[in-house]
Order: sequence, then C-alpha cells, then structure tokens
Amino acid sequence: MNYKKIISAILLISDGPVTHNYFEEHFRISKEELFNLYTEINLNLKENDFGFEINFNDIEADLLTLESISVELKDFKPPSLLRGLSTPALETLSIVAYEQPVTKLKVSEIRGVESESSLKTLEARGLITKSGNLDVPGSPYLYVTTKLFLEKLNIVSLSELPVLGDYFHSPNEEE
Repeated sequence: MNYKKIISAILLISDGPVTHNYFEEHFRISKEELFNLYTEINLNLKENDFGFEINFNDIEADLLTLESISVELKDFKPPSLLRGLSTPALETLSIVAYEQPVTKLKVSEIRGVESESSLKTLEARGLITKSGNLDVPGSPYLYVTTKLFLEKLNIVSLSELPVLGDYFHSPNEEE
C-alpha cells in the first residue's frame, strides 16, 4: 500500500488537522514511521515546487500553504468561514464561546430574541456542536464551540479569548 499517496490525499480532503492516532490505527504504523512519511512527502512537495506542505506536531498533521507565498494568495483565498456571518450569528457565536456549554434557551435569553436559526447556521458551518444534553426535564441540547472555531480564530484554547471586562471602561458599563 502506498501510504504517502493515501496520507497526503486524506490530509488534502480533510476539513482540518488529522490526528496521528487516526493514521496509526488505520495503517498499523508507528508514530516514528508516520513522521518519516510526513518528512518524505514534504521533500517530494518541495522538490516538485508545490505551494503547500504537511505541518505536524506531536498530536496531529495538516496540509498548509507555504508562508512564502501567502502574499500572492491573498487575492485568491476563498472567503473566511466567519466572513458572511450575520450579526445575530456572530452574537450567538460569541455567547456560545463565552458561556459554553450553553442551551438554546440561555442563548436566546442573553440575546433577547429566538436564536435557533443562528445556532443551526453555526452548527452547519462547523463552528459549534451539540455536546450532550442538560439533565433537566426536556433534556435541551448543550452547545459548545469546535476545534474549527479555535483554528479560525487562530487560537489554541478558549483561555486565549479576550477577557470581556477589558473592553468596558467602568464596571457599570458591562451591565
């Protein structure tokens, strides 16, 4: 089996990073063998002057464009996943990010309007997901942000989100 072709194709069609465990389990190879394959693929990509490479760390790998051509790509990049979101969707996303896990009812209470449509839009774009149910009558879904959300904001964890209080001039202004 040609692991280089298959691994590079999987990374190309994936919607983000792929964990090393995925490749190790499916191909029954060690992490060392996998890292060697990543390195070989990167050498082939470089030799053939492609505009991308496999970027990998201890946990996952992803196919990324080379920084050296980022200036040339700025006019060709597809619109950001966050671009084009309506104001209600952005408000909803912010609430989920800061309040998670959170129910649809809580999001709607905070916004003061029904938020089901915005939640569906954000879920369809892969920015939020259902993470279970609240243990109360009716068992409403709990929403959380996804790894894609973190990637699109270029942060590693939610702790990197700005502290909301930093944007208010007085304690009363936040209320």
